[in-house]
Formats: sequence, structure tokens, C-alpha cells
Amino acid sequence: MEKILVGIDSERPALEALIRALCLAARINARVCVLVVHPPGKTLETNRDRPALRLVESEIDSARTAGTSVEVFVAEGDFDREMIEAAGRMKTTFLVASAVAGDEPGGDREAERLTRILHGVDCRVELVSPKKNTKPEKEGL
Repeated sequence: MEKILVGIDSERPALEALIRALCLAARINARVCVLVVHPPGKTLETNRDRPALRLVESEIDSARTAGTSVEVFVAEGDFDREMIEAAGRMKTTFLVASAVAGDEPGGDREAERLTRILHGVDCRVELVSPKKNTKPEKEGL
């Protein structure tokens, strides 16, 4: 059975990667491991009220209701290091990660972090690009 790992940085949750992992798992009957990583010194309690993390919980609950096997793990530390360690420890066969463009705010730092993850894991990886424009454009303006 495939074991898909997707990481959620509590400071910058990437819902596109989570949604892709959950949809893929439903199609191929895989198990999803969601790793929520809090930066050093920021516990779950300090991040609990963040709207983005509530959306993450909502997506996971919906997937579970639909029959997808989802496990949630929480870690505190550097996101890239925690992802690499979790991928090995959990015997991950497939990693779904968010791809960040270098021209976005903080994009260079995020690209370096993603590169470290890609070089540190020994499994297949799918990169999911975030949607550029989530607001519909109004015609005639």
C-alpha cells in the first residue's frame, strides 16, 4: 500500500498540496500521513486559532468521512528537517509538496527549503503549484 506524506507548515499552510494528497489517496487507496510542523517555540496552542489550520482540519475531516485513511502527526522544529526525518521514519513511498516560485515573497528561502527536502527523501515526489489567482476577474472593469 502506498503511504503518502504531506507536510503542513503551520506558519504558511499549503492547502493545494494537502488537497492533492487526499484526492490521490482516495483514487489509489493509499494512506495519507499529514505532518503539521510548528516552528521552534511555537506550540499547537499558539497556532490553534489560525484560520488556515482550521481549513486543514476541515479538509482532513472531509477526507476521513469519505473513507480515506488519514493520520495526523505534529512536530516542532525546522520544516525541512522534520519532513525528511518523517519520510524516513514513516517509510513514505510518495511525498506531495508545495512548489513555491522564487518571485513570490520569501520564495528564494522556500525554494532552498524545498531543495533540501527533495535531496533528503528517498521516495517519489509530486510538486503542486499554488493557484496564482484565486479571485475571479470581473468583466468590464
